[in-house]
Amino acid sequence: MKRITTIAAMAVASTFMYAQDGLNEFKNFRFGLKVSPSVNWFDPDGKILASNGLNVGFGGGLITEFRLTKVVCIQTGAQIDINGGKIKYNNGGPGSAGSNTVSYYYNTLDDKIVKYSSALASDIHFQLNERDYRITYVTIPLLLKMKTKEIGTFTYSGHVGVNNSIRWKAIAKDELQVIDDNTNTLGAKDSKSKLDITRDVSFFTASLNFGLGAEMNLAGTTSLLFGVNYNLGFTNVVKNDSDYLGRRANDVTYSSTNTGAYIQTKMPQEVKSNAVVLTVGVLF
Repeated sequence: MKRITTIAAMAVASTFMYAQDGLNEFKNFRFGLKVSPSVNWFDPDGKILASNGLNVGFGGGLITEFRLTKVVCIQTGAQIDINGGKIKYNNGGPGSAGSNTVSYYYNTLDDKIVKYSSALASDIHFQLNERDYRITYVTIPLLLKMKTKEIGTFTYSGHVGVNNSIRWKAIAKDELQVIDDNTNTLGAKDSKSKLDITRDVSFFTASLNFGLGAEMNLAGTTSLLFGVNYNLGFTNVVKNDSDYLGRRANDVTYSSTNTGAYIQTKMPQEVKSNAVVLTVGVLF
């Protein structure tokens, strides 16, 4: 009788453990937290704009996973990303014939850039030489995640999808040079930091997100998560035609005494954002 009782107890325990393992392995919903340091750069279009180096970013937030099959799931969530890039403006100078100059007007009383159409005589006219963008986004990724079966304590995965990013705030650090509108010459160099350029950045951007990852099982369905992703931007980061930056195209006959021989327009801009992102997190 004792032997039968022991065998029955072992059978029940084994069944319970198997059921728990199955629950852990095939859990339909998982969630977790992550941090995502990144290296970012801008890819501008046109001859006036040029990429000017790398920018270090950082992000983090919530991960959620919905299982479709044993090896395929949908991964999404919500996160805050702070990234950006650096742009160099290939200016020819306001007094050079056949050249372009990118510039803006700055109100010293309010410490802000003003619209070209609203500029006053008291505002300082700057040639913009370099700009370092720092943009904060609320990002909702939508990824298809395909993973292997557990190999030891690890599972490996590949993922591909789209990052949908909504602009929250944007600031810039600018390298400048004063333009004397009376003589059409360049004056002293200057720099401005923490400039609010939110209205000159696109409200929504999207990027292709693909990469590789691994999970190390800690206990049950709890895993330590690692990943490396490449984000390839395919929408414009900034406004197509800036209300704040102006493009002055000088006529070939332009000179300091011929002040009417140039065309002033809104600055056309097209900039894509790219990044390599490292992800570390925990899934439950």
